[in-house]
Amino acid sequence: MSIDTVGAVYCPLSPRDPKQRIQALVKQVQSRLILIHWQTRDIFEDDCDAFDIDEAINADHSINNTDFDQLSNVSMTSESLAYALFTSGSTGMPKT
Repeated sequence: MSIDTVGAVYCPLSPRDPKQRIQALVKQVQSRLILIHWQTRDIFEDDCDAFDIDEAINADHSINNTDFDQLSNVSMTSESLAYALFTSGSTGMPKT
């Protein structure tokens, strides 16, 4: 429900997938913010905004340098996506 409330899209990523595949998925959905944890911390480059949920849970209510203002102008319509699931065909390239 929180994902929908902020106008975001749920796109599950598996830490077992190769780094290149995960980065391709993130690029394809044009993600503005990625929730990461200890298994996915090393997968994402510094050029994407990531929020480490492990740090948030273990911190004293501190938030890193992520710019949450970019999420404040979100608008939703009945045509807005709620989630994106990817599979791969014979090429191995992600497709929705």
